[in-house]
Amino acid sequence: MSRPRGVWRGWLIAGLAAAGPVSGSAFDEVAVGARPASMGGAFTALADDMHALYYNPAGLGDLIRPEIGVYYARLFPSLTDQTRTAQTFLSGASPIPLNGRWGGVGFGYQEFRADDLFKERTFALAYGHRPKDTRWDRFAFGGGLKFFNRDYGVGNAVTPDPVFADGRSASAVGFDLGALYSLFPGLKTGLAVQNLNRPDLGLASDDRLPLVTRWGVAYDKNELRVTADLTRGSYLTGRNDHRFLLGAERRWLLRRYGSVAVRGGAGFGNRDYRHFNLGLGYEVNGVGLDYVFTLPLGASDDTGNLHNVALAYRFGRAPGEDELESLIAEEKEATARAEEALRLAEAEAAYVREERNNLLNQYTQEIERLKEALQNAKTATGRTPVAAPPAPRVLTAEERERLARGKVLKEFNAAYQAAYRAYGVQVERGASLSKRLELLNTLLRKFEGKGIDLSAARTEHERVKSNLAQVSSDFRITLDFYKKTVAQGADATERISLLERMLKKYQKSGIDLSEVRDELNRLKQP
Repeated sequence: MSRPRGVWRGWLIAGLAAAGPVSGSAFDEVAVGARPASMGGAFTALADDMHALYYNPAGLGDLIRPEIGVYYARLFPSLTDQTRTAQTFLSGASPIPLNGRWGGVGFGYQEFRADDLFKERTFALAYGHRPKDTRWDRFAFGGGLKFFNRDYGVGNAVTPDPVFADGRSASAVGFDLGALYSLFPGLKTGLAVQNLNRPDLGLASDDRLPLVTRWGVAYDKNELRVTADLTRGSYLTGRNDHRFLLGAERRWLLRRYGSVAVRGGAGFGNRDYRHFNLGLGYEVNGVGLDYVFTLPLGASDDTGNLHNVALAYRFGRAPGEDELESLIAEEKEATARAEEALRLAEAEAAYVREERNNLLNQYTQEIERLKEALQNAKTATGRTPVAAPPAPRVLTAEERERLARGKVLKEFNAAYQAAYRAYGVQVERGASLSKRLELLNTLLRKFEGKGIDLSAARTEHERVKSNLAQVSSDFRITLDFYKKTVAQGADATERISLLERMLKKYQKSGIDLSEVRDELNRLKQP
């Protein structure tokens, strides 16, 4: 005779509560957030959004705008007893103040539920900071507090168990620490330690959360991100488990249509831990929608594929989403590289000059010595000695200097191309003729004499300059016509109409219209 389902559930609950550290918990075991999950959970060194709260709090120090989000995940959909397990995640994060001078703060609520069997809740608060001092700005540090609560539900059909004699819930506080270090532009590494104090959530016996260590590296450049994590923690069996996680994200900027991202990831570990992930993301006007597909493999391949989504809102504009700001940043980076390469090239040139003088002296002395040796050999043997084989060719001093200066030229050209594309973006956005001329003057002054081809910018400069001169001439003619109209006795209504038409026609040119505005304001005054 089969037992009621509630009885089986009751026994399962009692087993979970009594098993202690062997049973483990969902805390820190399931990936949090659609974006990190779609990158295989490899987020320790990237940690560039509100999910840093759970993966590496140091990343909160690099936030550029406030954001809030919600994530819902249906877990293990193919369990044979049809138990519904789900994860909900609510979070928010913000730089403080909005320029991030004092770092960033994040808060979150995570809930793991398995029908009425049990529920685990986490309230998290974290802070991250990157020093502004140039001696330390490669580092970022962070820490967090987590308030854990585990609650067991027991049906009426179950005989009371001694495990629950003192209650069916337990709470504890945990501590996290994290750090980031920028190795090179676009490459950083991160370290996070979770549950530093190993909080105890046991009822009848100890049930301590595992101390989890996460180490990762991340490449982040030109909207391509590649991440890798190595984690260590005793998740289920009481012995250490090691997991290797990989992730990647490629994002495309669609200008006023927002941005779209494609993601992928995978995870491998002992005890047949394996999974594969794919994800998509779309963001426009601050609203972001993320989707993740998870294919469990190995020991959990019969628990069912997962399809989960997240919704987020980010306040303000992200520099990475703005093509103009992206190009300006690209120009700055290329210019910095060019200036560093120029410094090295000049140092190489100085060394080459000194080396050349030393070599000339050495060659002169060596030639005299060889002449003397040759003469002595002829005298001793009566025949000319066989010439030595030629020495292998090495780069000359001039070639080394030329290569160094070639690198400078390449970097300056990259900076110029980025600056000229940024100018094009401003033209598309309606920059006035005077503003365009100002931008081109700045660009030409900056890259003049750097040895790169500026013909496109010079041609554009002459064209804009000519157009601005023509518009200025037309404006003077129109203004003279207005003055003649006034002299002929035009009334206020006609004069206001003429002035408003002048403003409408010439306001986008960028020429000085203060005289027209002053006259119009005077006429409109009662």
